Amino acid sequence: MNILAIVAHPDDVEINCFGTLLKYFKQGHKIFIALTTSGNQGSNLYNREEIGAIREQEQIDAAKFLDAEIRFLRFDDQRLIDSLELRRDVINAIRWANPDVIFTHYINDVSLDHAVTGKVVTEVMLSLPGKNIMADEPPISKAPSLFFFDTDVGLNFQPEIYVDISNEMESKREAFSKHKSQNEWMENFMKDTRFDAFMEQLSAFRGLQAGFPYAEGFIGHRIHGYLPNYRLLP
Repeated sequence: MNILAIVAHPDDVEINCFGTLLKYFKQGHKIFIALTTSGNQGSNLYNREEIGAIREQEQIDAAKFLDAEIRFLRFDDQRLIDSLELRRDVINAIRWANPDVIFTHYINDVSLDHAVTGKVVTEVMLSLPGKNIMADEPPISKAPSLFFFDTDVGLNFQPEIYVDISNEMESKREAFSKHKSQNEWMENFMKDTRFDAFMEQLSAFRGLQAGFPYAEGFIGHRIHGYLPNYRLLP
């Protein structure tokens, strides 16, 4: 199968669904990652061009654990809006990956970039097979199952299904550690809170709910013709 994660920023995959993607990879499936922004405003330590380039490289380094193909859409961080340009690029990204399963942000996430990314992904699903849709990649015939992953620290998100990532947790830590610029920035921004604690504690909390040492939680998106197939989760 082809598995696609569409996220807003570098590090979103590693926080929210890396363990699940790694399970797919171990089973022999192909992983794709698309990012709507490069996180080019996620620092006070570098200018926008510098931090965008740094964070893209960090994402490339983290994705090596999954041997994933990556597509950067390069919209501005913290300024993402639903637009014809964004919709076209998201359609292109989904068609590029030709996925059987898609993971993205919950549409009620309090982060603007997260919520817009998730909203646009859900609303272009019916455009994937259309020949008259304005896009550069050709239509696809698959009907992917779409799953929302967690919000930051799990706010306003109650998973309906969990994936046990206990055996993948050490690799998840290593992949997350590649995002050095965000750890530096968040320690400066958040003072006494370690950024890696968000990832660690959320994975442990979802594990506690599910009866595992560590887990990632998901909600299936339901739309006619694209009902989620929970049996496709690893």
